[in-house]
Amino acid sequence: MREIGNVGFGLDAADPPRREARTTRLPASLVPSAVQACPTVELFGLRFNTGTAAGIVAAVAARQDDAPRMIVTANIDHIVQLNEDAGFRGAYARAVARTLDGMPLVWLARAVCRQPVQRVTGHDLLACVLADPHTFARRVFFVSSRQDAADALVARLRAEGLPDGAVASIVPPFGFENDRDYSRALAERIQAHGTTLLVLGVGAPKSEIWVDRHASALGNPMVLCVGDALNVAAGCLKRAPGVMQRLGLEWIFRFLQAPRRLFRRYFIKSWRFVGIAARVCLPHRIG
Repeated sequence: MREIGNVGFGLDAADPPRREARTTRLPASLVPSAVQACPTVELFGLRFNTGTAAGIVAAVAARQDDAPRMIVTANIDHIVQLNEDAGFRGAYARAVARTLDGMPLVWLARAVCRQPVQRVTGHDLLACVLADPHTFARRVFFVSSRQDAADALVARLRAEGLPDGAVASIVPPFGFENDRDYSRALAERIQAHGTTLLVLGVGAPKSEIWVDRHASALGNPMVLCVGDALNVAAGCLKRAPGVMQRLGLEWIFRFLQAPRRLFRRYFIKSWRFVGIAARVCLPHRIG
């Protein structure tokens, strides 16, 4: 365990801070020429990618940006917050890729745009990179809400053959995003680690806003803000059965797992989405 300021990091003691050239070898089926023209649709004043998770990840990995390449996954709660939080909307606008996570958003996009739209969740994106860590995740940093989840994913990637020093994790304290010194030290450590994949599972909008706010200090990793998908990938939480996912009922399964935390989101805040969606659909009906 190393200490930087007030930040404790679970890193191997033999892992020195280092920088390395970041090049990505893509599978032949996912070379840049095959993925640069990812299809998109416009909703809520933003462009959303509608292709597959594998295509989106490959396209983002192939980019040569000098800043973090963040992928965000929109659900109903995100859309409501985008209308209320300028910082969140700015982070979304500066993300290099946006996907439609919630099924109601997918149905809305299909109705408005009349073209094929894939649902791509945080689960899908994380599964994609973890299935091929040597291509997409050579140096990984997990920012997790649970220590057991962080430990499980670190162990998984080490079992996949990544060196001990290539995988790091941190479980930040509650409210870390508002602690300037802690955030600065964490961002500097992520960059010094040479992180090529940064995964945040500490919830929205704090994950997206934190990455956007500290982008200049993070290097240029691919960034996934996946919330509880990190805990699911670690085996600490279960995901809804496939039939519930397809019917747009996954929220019920999630609510039953954490009713006190999610009651306000699903039964109070989510109703604001009805008005937002109506403003999207009305011009198309009139037209």
